[in-house]
Amino acid sequence: MPAAPFAYQPVCSAEGCGQPATRKIAAVWTDGRFRELKTYGVACPDHGWMLLESARHKPSATRLAEGETIEPPYLYQLAPGRRDTELERVG
Repeated sequence: MPAAPFAYQPVCSAEGCGQPATRKIAAVWTDGRFRELKTYGVACPDHGWMLLESARHKPSATRLAEGETIEPPYLYQLAPGRRDTELERVG
């Protein structure tokens, strides 16, 4: 089942920020049949690159089963009414 589009204003994941998030830090996960974004966090314009770098240096807690793959994390532009698979990669 595809993920539902978000209908709320997420807040930046950077500690103490509290600004509206406009980016999603996520990695493409697939098992060969399904594809979705594995979320590491969300970010405002000021913290997107910092949170992306942090996500890229953390070891993944995702344990992959046979046939599953996960790509490195990237920044995606959040867009109300769009599903994860429709988000545009921006970095």
